[in-house]
Amino acid sequence: MATQLKKFTTALCLLVISTSACCAHSKDVLVNANRLKSTGFLDGQTGSVDVDLNGDGYEDTIEYTFSSTTPPGTCDQSDCMSSLDNSPILTFQIKMHDGKSIDGSYMCTSLDVSKALHNGMKDILCGPKYILRWNGEVYDTD
Repeated sequence: MATQLKKFTTALCLLVISTSACCAHSKDVLVNANRLKSTGFLDGQTGSVDVDLNGDGYEDTIEYTFSSTTPPGTCDQSDCMSSLDNSPILTFQIKMHDGKSIDGSYMCTSLDVSKALHNGMKDILCGPKYILRWNGEVYDTD
C-alpha cells in the first residue's frame, strides 16, 4: 500500500509540475480582440478585467472598448501600434483601486500584463509585439 501511495504521489507531483510549465508558456492573454469578435462582441461594447498592476495586493481594473476593425487613417507612421489589416482592436483605460484613472492611448489586438515592473507598475502587453511601460506618468512604448 505504501509503495502504491508513493507512486501515486510521484505521478501527481509530475502532473502538477508539467501542467504549471505548460501554463507558464501558454499564449493565453487577459483579453483578445479576435476572440471577442468570434463570441459576438459589437463595436463599442465594453468589458473589464481585474489585475493588481502595482503589486500592492489590491485589484485594479482595466476597462476596454472593442472595435471590430482598425479605424481608417490611424496609421501614418512606419512604426504604428496597429496594422491596417482590419483586425479588431481594443482601447483601454485603467482604474486603480484608489480611484485614480490612467488613460491608454493605444489600440491593441490583445491585452495582458507582464510580471516586469517599471517605475512601480507592471508592463502591459499590447498585442504580440508591443510592451507598454509605465514612465511614472503614463504607459508608453520604448
